[in-house]
Amino acid sequence: MKKIIVVSLLYCTVFAQNNQLPEIMSETPLHPIPEEMTYEEYQDMNRRMNIGIGLAFIPIPGIVHRYAGDSNMAKKLTYVTLGGLLSIAASSGKEEKYWPDSDYELFIMNEGLDNETRYEKIPFEIDENGSTSYSLKKIRKKVRYAGGTPVLGMIGFAAIFGSYYYDVYHGLKTIYDKREAVRFKYGKKLKYSFRPSFEPLASKTKLNLDLYF
Repeated sequence: MKKIIVVSLLYCTVFAQNNQLPEIMSETPLHPIPEEMTYEEYQDMNRRMNIGIGLAFIPIPGIVHRYAGDSNMAKKLTYVTLGGLLSIAASSGKEEKYWPDSDYELFIMNEGLDNETRYEKIPFEIDENGSTSYSLKKIRKKVRYAGGTPVLGMIGFAAIFGSYYYDVYHGLKTIYDKREAVRFKYGKKLKYSFRPSFEPLASKTKLNLDLYF
């Protein structure tokens, strides 16, 4: 029984790193680092694709490229997104309020002032003396936009969508390429590797050291 417990603990220790579920807040185990490896290369090697995918859901321009270490592209995407927002704002034009036309005679109060009020005089009864009775219906100002350019709005939407798509697709590709470049560069210099193995029938755990000459 004691032998089974010891073997189980050893198995869990050796395979803990390979079997644990990836967590955003988990720390990378400490390993020996080549002398010539720079801090930037170390960061590139430890960037996570799942974190990049998670950041893609945050509406911040260039956030994936910023995590990938490409701050210049992140700034460009931010400028493109801001330009798209300005284009959309400019496409709507200037808001103007105006009094609509009416087929009835108008009754105007405070004419020319900010609190001007207008009513339509709608006849509803004529008495025997020929006098007309009116009902007053209040008129409200309407809103229109002058000077707008729909093309600018289309360009703005295209810029925002395009910058987001490029940030996600190219940003994740940048993370992957940087990781592969660092691993390829220093992987060729390794002269040994550890290869754990487990034999369930024999209840044995092995740690193999492979040397390359």
